[in-house]
Amino acid sequence: MEPDSTRPVLCTHCNGENLVGKRAMSVFCRHCRKRLILEDYRINTYHSVRLFATCGDICVDRTGQVISPIRVRNLTVQGKVKGDVEARGRVEVTGTGELRGDITAPLIRVEDGGRIEGFCRIGALPDNWLHAIPPAP
Repeated sequence: MEPDSTRPVLCTHCNGENLVGKRAMSVFCRHCRKRLILEDYRINTYHSVRLFATCGDICVDRTGQVISPIRVRNLTVQGKVKGDVEARGRVEVTGTGELRGDITAPLIRVEDGGRIEGFCRIGALPDNWLHAIPPAP
């Protein structure tokens, strides 16, 4: 691969750095061999899983509801989220959004009318950031 056609991502399981193609949708981590999802998600229905992890972004629309711990690059909540959130970028809760769970992120933004119920840790994620949410099976 040419250097311009790749990008670095950190594994949502082991925190190891991987060089992936810019157009890749998923890869296996070269450190822990677990599958990494690289896609962005737009949630507009009910979504419940054991762990929702992506190296991309998640947007929960006004009609969307997520019940799951979340590991993500950036999260935008316009609907409802119930579960702890760990973001490498920002967590944004709009005026119609509701987030119930602990948040760890470098940047948290809550618009007027948005609701958060839980503890917030604002700042860069520590090296051992994977210990807060149990690993996926």
